[in-house]
Amino acid sequence: MSDIDSIIEKCIDDIWKTYDKDNSGFLDKAETKAFVKNTLTEMGENGEFSEADFEACFKEFDKDGNGTISKDEMKTFIKKVAGL
Repeated sequence: MSDIDSIIEKCIDDIWKTYDKDNSGFLDKAETKAFVKNTLTEMGENGEFSEADFEACFKEFDKDGNGTISKDEMKTFIKKVAGL
């Protein structure tokens, strides 16, 4: 595993510890919404977004369309956002 992959894995573990409130191993829509809102706020944005923007973002995360975000889906998304 490369250093980048190790960093991403740790990041995902931290995301799950913080946002997977029901310990299901997946992020549901509410958990994902909290993650997106907090991430935007930490990036200096106001953390506000429309429901349509959230739904588009969630659809981008949820590649298999099952209504939850898996760790693999999050890893793919993080790599895409990071340009890896």
